[in-house]
Amino acid sequence: MSADVWLDGSKLTFGGRNERERDVLTDAILTGRARSVYIPIIEAIDPRLMSRFLAKVGLEVLTQRLLPVDGWNEEIVDMPALDPLRHFARVGDRPEKWPFSRRRIYGEDDVHGDGDGYQVMHEFTILCEPLPEPGHLDLYAVVCIFGEEFAINLGEPEIASYERWLTAHDGTSPLYTSDKLPLPPVFE
Repeated sequence: MSADVWLDGSKLTFGGRNERERDVLTDAILTGRARSVYIPIIEAIDPRLMSRFLAKVGLEVLTQRLLPVDGWNEEIVDMPALDPLRHFARVGDRPEKWPFSRRRIYGEDDVHGDGDGYQVMHEFTILCEPLPEPGHLDLYAVVCIFGEEFAINLGEPEIASYERWLTAHDGTSPLYTSDKLPLPPVFE
């Protein structure tokens, strides 16, 4: 039988995808029918390659969002604030690393909606997080691929303001708050 397994702090946790699977798993463990546990180890992603990939995707997401704005091409191409990200995506030598946020927000096989439902393969948005300095923003590309959410800061190699944003919004993904948060005029 299969079960979901995850690390919760320092505890290894087993569970089923639904109540029935959880009950079958619990019964198998308590009755001794499940006497061995096999946990396939999935190779971890290379954080450097992933951050370079996310940098590239982040630039594409920003471009897609700015397409309706007159002069968008010049803004993307000529914006010096994006030069470090562009260089990191292309070459990857500096900065040494560009951190990103990674978390699962739903199962990769989850079916959404009523009736026949649908599977979400990918979704994305831009999050603008105001900084203490007037007129300055942290700009994040937030991308979800098969239920795993990634966020990368498009302006600098840090994610602290994204983590603060998640805390302030009870862990809700920015992908699901567009109807609750005001967007800067350029993104309307």
